[in-house]
Amino acid sequence: MGMTAAAHARHPKAALRRLEAWSALLGLLVALGLGTWIYQLTQGLRVTGMRDVVSWGAYIVTFAFFVGLSAGGLIVASAAEVFGVQSLKPLSKLGVLTALASITCAGLMIIPDLGRPDRILNLVAYPHWQSPLIWDVGIIATYFLFAAVDLTVLHRRDTSPTGLAKTVRVLAYIGLPTAVLLHSITAWIFGLQIARTWWNTALMAPLFVTSAILSGTALVAVAAIAAQRFAHVRVPEQTWRVVSNLLVVSLFVDLFLVACDYITILWGNVPRERAALNLILPGGSWQTVFWLEWIVGGVAPLVLLMTPRLRASRALVALAALLAMVGVYAYRIELVVGGLVRPIIQLPPGIAKGSYQSDKSSFVYTGGYHPTWVEIAIVVGMFALLAAFITVGYRRLKVLSRPTESHPVPGITVESPIPEPRKVLT
Repeated sequence: MGMTAAAHARHPKAALRRLEAWSALLGLLVALGLGTWIYQLTQGLRVTGMRDVVSWGAYIVTFAFFVGLSAGGLIVASAAEVFGVQSLKPLSKLGVLTALASITCAGLMIIPDLGRPDRILNLVAYPHWQSPLIWDVGIIATYFLFAAVDLTVLHRRDTSPTGLAKTVRVLAYIGLPTAVLLHSITAWIFGLQIARTWWNTALMAPLFVTSAILSGTALVAVAAIAAQRFAHVRVPEQTWRVVSNLLVVSLFVDLFLVACDYITILWGNVPRERAALNLILPGGSWQTVFWLEWIVGGVAPLVLLMTPRLRASRALVALAALLAMVGVYAYRIELVVGGLVRPIIQLPPGIAKGSYQSDKSSFVYTGGYHPTWVEIAIVVGMFALLAAFITVGYRRLKVLSRPTESHPVPGITVESPIPEPRKVLT
């Protein structure tokens, strides 16, 4: 249905108010996360749920999730050029923006995990090149610089009279293997730990790359649908069909690889190898992540995306994408906590749990982990920062803006753009 002239005139002001409210909410959450991190610095990591047995927690879970988002975003952007998927070209710039925002937040997410963040300089001063951790530091820095350059070139292509099509194509051919390498190295941090059977599997890298394509595509879809809903950007139907199909295929492959890992462990039935899986399967103490991964983040989005009548609704596609991201995040929890809860060596008197109580032993044979309010607040603040980066980038770079005659973007139109924010907000 069409809008009346009066309603159409009022719409930009309403859109601006929504943008201001959204920006204020994100700013509040970021400030909350920053303040909580300062509190953690004064009190130490004892205010978190991490202890000697489970030394990684919500911070590393979120770090791995952000790395996947960034790799997936660039894969979506590069696929348009490398594989000639013309339908994805309208989302290329948005994909690179989400990649840059995600890798920035991934790097920042490491800082709260460090009890002494000033010692991060030791990674540069005294690198241990045999460790996948230092490989990850290198690829993250490289990926950040590459995404920044790629986004700059794409922006110049859309705004400059001189064509940069060849440069964009070259960057796409570099970006695709770089994105795959980024998440593969993150996977090797886990997969090359030969003493932890839950992590030590050759499927780790392919599983991480597949989940990156899934979660990165989902983030791009959510951002594009938000732009379509609130900024009245119109993306062609063919683009949505390709995005929906990519989500379905990557979701199937992701669940298949996880199922292969489960079946291999269950069939072998080696107690040490089953220990972590028993925590995750129904009946285990961490079974919630199983249901989040397989039902909430697996079956539910597949039903939404594979039912033609449901997939026709952009709101339901956005919901399916959000649920898929929940499933990927749940797998990260399953991976980190499941791999650490049971210590590698269980000899008397056990492993120190990092806290002392006069009436209880300070040693345990099995660890436990529950994030504290400090970790939750910092993680929420980091997600808000990610959303703020994408929002500001979208507004400043016009990643889904109206195409020019010299640099057309297939299918993109803008019906009623949000007016520029008042100067007080800039």
